[in-house]
Amino acid sequence: MIRPEDIRVVAWDFDGVLNRNVQDGVFAWSRSFAEDLGLSLDSFSRFLFQGRFQKAMVGEACLKELVTEWAGTNGAVGREGEILDYWFTRDALPDADVLAMVAQLRQRGIANVMATNNEIHRTAFIESDMGFDQHMDRIFAAGRMRVAKPDTDYFRHLEQELGMPGVHMLLVDDMAENVEAARSIGWQAFHFTEGAHNDLVAALGL
Repeated sequence: MIRPEDIRVVAWDFDGVLNRNVQDGVFAWSRSFAEDLGLSLDSFSRFLFQGRFQKAMVGEACLKELVTEWAGTNGAVGREGEILDYWFTRDALPDADVLAMVAQLRQRGIANVMATNNEIHRTAFIESDMGFDQHMDRIFAAGRMRVAKPDTDYFRHLEQELGMPGVHMLLVDDMAENVEAARSIGWQAFHFTEGAHNDLVAALGL
């Protein structure tokens, strides 16, 4: 049970919460990658998402360098910028209904921060190109912090940076393991699933 009266900070996940780019577990950018770019989604996904991206996510590898490496051996030399631009822009689908909740909370004096597992390059795109620096008081990203959810150190880092104990923090996330990890250290948390907007409005007391 969410206790709205105790909330001082709402920490919003990005993909699947602030950004409506995940449907049935599939990211928007991947749906027409092969058709639009003439490149193999299977090859790209196998190369990137079986360990390499996870390292980039926490700052142990560079996403641009990884995509450049893949492009160089898959008939796409020099197209790494195009590939990343396609990925980032096709996945840029801000959820207007969630952002309306953010605006209402800000009017009430509640801080709103982003708590994402994105690596540094996409985080910069989200922050500047998508303009989320205008919606969020702070943006916390795994690539900058060098730790990712559901590691409880991720949440402890936010507490320390914001000077706020977990009892006054609310995580809104679409991954059950992240919700459980936050709750395990005293945070409130809401498991956001597709179509849960009205439930979240009610939980927040908006």
